[in-house]
Amino acid sequence: MTFGILQRYVIGEVLRAFALALLAMTAIFVLFMVMAEATKLGLSPADILNLVPFVIPSTLPFTVPVSMLFAVTVVYGRLASDNEVIAVKTAGVSAMAILWPTIFVGLALSGSLLFFSGRAIPSSTHQAKLAIFKNFEDAFYKVLKMEREFANPGWPFLIKVRDVDIETKTMYDATFKHRSKNGGSLTFDAIVQAKTAVIKFDMEAGKARVYLEGATISGGSKSEDVFLINGKEFDIDMPDRSNKGFKKSIQEWTTPELVAEQAKLRVLLSGERKRQAVSTALSFGSGRLFGRNGLDWFHVQESAANHSYWNRQLNEYETEKQFRVAQSFGSLIFVVLGAPVGILFAKRDFLSAFISCFVPIILVYYPMMLLGVNLGKEGVLDPTAALWGGNVLLFTLAMFVFPPVIRH
Repeated sequence: MTFGILQRYVIGEVLRAFALALLAMTAIFVLFMVMAEATKLGLSPADILNLVPFVIPSTLPFTVPVSMLFAVTVVYGRLASDNEVIAVKTAGVSAMAILWPTIFVGLALSGSLLFFSGRAIPSSTHQAKLAIFKNFEDAFYKVLKMEREFANPGWPFLIKVRDVDIETKTMYDATFKHRSKNGGSLTFDAIVQAKTAVIKFDMEAGKARVYLEGATISGGSKSEDVFLINGKEFDIDMPDRSNKGFKKSIQEWTTPELVAEQAKLRVLLSGERKRQAVSTALSFGSGRLFGRNGLDWFHVQESAANHSYWNRQLNEYETEKQFRVAQSFGSLIFVVLGAPVGILFAKRDFLSAFISCFVPIILVYYPMMLLGVNLGKEGVLDPTAALWGGNVLLFTLAMFVFPPVIRH
């Protein structure tokens, strides 16, 4: 494999078009993403500036493949329209001489995306969250502003609001539901409703102090009695005194973290089922099915529920891993499809080739990826098969357009 003048010329043209397209698409993506966050969370200009460097890496898995598709369709379309492809063939050189350099670039980009999606991109996504949630109190109000509820399982209260004023840190039409576990099921034994509520965080004491105005309290499902508690204050124990209270989303986990977590889940899945099977078998064998010393049916049921939960978690982690791999290799697949289409569309407008490739990608490829993510997480399909279906489809389409370009 040698890079002659012809190959260097083609790569130079493709990389120039790719760089311009990537710059434009990244600017558009970042603008929309940052403005969307700013609108939802009321970010200040300083927050936006801090957020931009961390948002850019998370856009690369989407912008790089599409920018590469645009570059190859436009460049190869121009080469064909200027009869440069015909000139190459007339000289007795196969069209592959100008195609394989770009395929090599596509492979290099796919490998780079795969490398960065393992650590750098998840880390930057997490840093973007931390840039927004600079401290616990800001994080709390911004989550409320965005989600209209705060459902941290470590808190004794589920909090819902109609709206939040981040500047004054005031919650409007706030509802606090006190959690109470009864027989393994989650219920609420007290409900507090207030016209306005303000929470101040005492990080040293690990307390959240709630000030209520126009508030009432009822007994939840236990009692329908309602009591007026205007101008009252009560404390909530904080489960965590740091930003760790905001759990990482799966997109923020690095690939080594996903692999380590999968290993833990496999141990749990294997060990727990065996333990319960042995315990149940001993109880059946000794005839102790009921009573205080009998079979613990509650823990048998709990074990089955845990098994289902752990299995779903395992599927989610595997789906995320396969999604990163499949999405990374989109750059290579887009090159294999876009380059020959650009040559075949030589006599038309350059953008026609790009649109002809991009429309089925938008209508079929990305919906298949999203469907694959859902099917993989639910365990309906193996995550590898679910996530690679779109790439296989595009590669099959590419094989229909590639041979005519090589032959003629």
